[in-house]
Amino acid sequence: MLKIKEEKGIALVLALVLLVVLSILAVGMVFLSRYETTFSVKERLSDSALYISDGGVEFAINELQEDISYRGPTTYSVANVGEFSVSVSTQGQPADHYEITSTGFVPDSTNPRETRTVRSVVNIVPGTPTYAIGAKEGITVAANITIKGDLRSDGQITLGNNVYIEPSEPGASDGSIYTSTGMASGVNITGNLHMQPGREIKSRGPTNAEMGGDTAETGIYRESRIAAGDPLIVEGDTSSDTNPLGSYNSVDLVALDAMVEPEYTYSEFMVIDAATFDLAGKIHKFEQGVKFASNVEFLGDGAIWVSGGSGRDYGLELASNVYGEGGGYADVNLICSGGTWNQADIKINSNVKINGLISGSTEVEANANVQINGVIESGGTIDVDANVTIQWAPLGFQIPVTGSPAATIVRSWQEM
Repeated sequence: MLKIKEEKGIALVLALVLLVVLSILAVGMVFLSRYETTFSVKERLSDSALYISDGGVEFAINELQEDISYRGPTTYSVANVGEFSVSVSTQGQPADHYEITSTGFVPDSTNPRETRTVRSVVNIVPGTPTYAIGAKEGITVAANITIKGDLRSDGQITLGNNVYIEPSEPGASDGSIYTSTGMASGVNITGNLHMQPGREIKSRGPTNAEMGGDTAETGIYRESRIAAGDPLIVEGDTSSDTNPLGSYNSVDLVALDAMVEPEYTYSEFMVIDAATFDLAGKIHKFEQGVKFASNVEFLGDGAIWVSGGSGRDYGLELASNVYGEGGGYADVNLICSGGTWNQADIKINSNVKINGLISGSTEVEANANVQINGVIESGGTIDVDANVTIQWAPLGFQIPVTGSPAATIVRSWQEM
């Protein structure tokens, strides 16, 4: 009997110990479950805060694409899930680079349960006009010219002998000719014109059928002088290809002026005759015009902007033998947006190499032996003399332009 009682006592102790162990395990499971639930909720809220802060970066990018002067700060509610606060700075950044700082709050910035901040540096690259040459009132191209890209005008386009029009190397401007004018001889082919297969010549002027043949009264005159390429000829065109493009001054002058620093503003007409001119990655604003003498070497990249002036032949003149470093292309944009000049806004003489945008208000002239990678445009006319090569290309030194979509390159992204 005593042995049986002892065994019952041991069983009772074991049962109590097991009950205690199971109770501890049960309590642990409850706490673990609560912790996992709390951790899961915290992780979900934290992820939401990160997504919201990243959304703030996207918001700022969209704002910058519309207006590069946007700086914030902006606080925005995201579908009752959270808020972001975003700001933009250019402090210490290169041109067209913007540091975006965005903080996401869940559920809001007043009583946040979770907060996460990201910082991103983006490069907003302004768009480039799609034409290689564009002029509101007309384009005159002399003999022995090669143009890689489109020609567009709201006026007459006159082409001399042995003109070669080809697609640009980057492929964004395909080597066609468009004029929105309805005048006779809107495209006047005076010599041998060489084009590439699949290209177009379109004019809103009268058709051959209307005028009884290829006469000076038709929209595209002397079609027989197209020596190569067999382009599509469309007279009386009403498509968007020949829509008027307006002023052909694509530079956003307000945004450009915001980029100008006081030490790079020149209040008097200047003649630059030094052997070198350091662009220094800046906008050089000449308020009364400027002339660069012969044999000038541009260092670095930048832009030359003439905003006004009068009483001289040209607002912005480059004499002969003007190049970039080592005789290569000068990475410079030439802009003349104002002033009253006897001859032309911009004059580019012989033996010049430029990589950039050339933009004038009323008239742009390019003489012999000029090579341009970029775009020439004018609110008036453009005259291109013999032995000139123009190839459409994105701008080497970025300046704000209108009418062309900007591209965004994310240079860095990190959580703070």
